[in-house]
Amino acid sequence: MAQLHALLLITGKDLTMDEMIEQLHISRGNASMNLRDLTEWGVIQRYRRPGDRKDIYRSDDDIVQMFTRVVRERKRREIDPTVSAIRDCLEIIPDSDQSEAANVVRQRLAVLLEVFDIIDRVFEELFRSEESVRHAMDTLTLQKSPTPESNSNS
Repeated sequence: MAQLHALLLITGKDLTMDEMIEQLHISRGNASMNLRDLTEWGVIQRYRRPGDRKDIYRSDDDIVQMFTRVVRERKRREIDPTVSAIRDCLEIIPDSDQSEAANVVRQRLAVLLEVFDIIDRVFEELFRSEESVRHAMDTLTLQKSPTPESNSNS
């Protein structure tokens, strides 16, 4: 998936699936499945030229918008199900089981949930909108201003 997206993004060219398969040396099935996913994520668009039967793919030119969409999709597909699985694991351990092993598992899973809760809060704050991502980038870029030591080494 990353190869296809990188090819479209970095080259800035609109390409057919056949062109991407040829350049990346990947299978048609791999290309088809991943192009469909990238289209669903909203980071590439598919269109056809009038009179042409081949689909053409184009990457979103707005890097911040694309990055925001990828991060949101990754969270939805990877982090959220992991949190749900951890909660399910905690529910499986009977409250009546107070063995050392059960308590160790409970404690470790609780810490994992705390970590994921922090990640979720940071995510919600940072990625609530593309504007909030741009604001964070501007703020953090200003904080990286050159130090007097770095200027004297020039």
